[in-house]
Amino acid sequence: MLAHGDQIRLTPKERKVLHRLTGIDPHFIRTRQSLARFTEHYLDSRKTDSAEIRMIKVLLRKHIGPLQE
Repeated sequence: MLAHGDQIRLTPKERKVLHRLTGIDPHFIRTRQSLARFTEHYLDSRKTDSAEIRMIKVLLRKHIGPLQE
């Protein structure tokens, strides 16, 4: 991820991983605020998530959290 001030750009690999996890292409994420909204909406744990998916989402939230500040 490239960050400059409030602007961010996801790498193609990061976009691919988030797309595979959420089913949504995160091409619209351009700011820290849009990343925070995406995280809140798509990385929330769901009752239907398998244990593996829940763990991946926890790791992603921990990794993405500091980038939102």
